Amino acid sequence: MLINMVKRVGILVLLMSATLPGIAAAHGEGLHVFGTITALDTAEIQVLTTEGKTVSIPTVAETKYRNKGRGGGGNVPRVGDRVAIDVTEKDGKLMATEVQFSSFAKQQKP
Repeated sequence: MLINMVKRVGILVLLMSATLPGIAAAHGEGLHVFGTITALDTAEIQVLTTEGKTVSIPTVAETKYRNKGRGGGGNVPRVGDRVAIDVTEKDGKLMATEVQFSSFAKQQKP
C-alpha cells in the first residue's frame, strides 16, 4: 500500500514539473502589480501594493477589465477592490493592459 502511494505521488510530481514551465511561459513577459485600489479615474489607477508602496498606473481605452469576484458588481473596479494588473510599455510609457479585480464585499446571510 505504501509503495503504491509513493508511485502515485511520484507520478503527480513528474506531471506537475512537466506542465508548470508551459503555464508560466504562457503568462507573458509584462510587469505585474498586485494590491488594493486606493484611487482611480479614467486616466489611472492607484494601487497600494502588497509590499506597502503606492503606485499609479496609467490606463488607456484598450485596457481590459475582468471582474474575478463572486458577487457581481459589473465590470468596473472600485476603491478597495483587490487587483492584479498586467502592465506593458508602449511608446516608452507604461500602461495597464489588463486589470483583474475582485471585490471582497461581505455576503448577506440567507
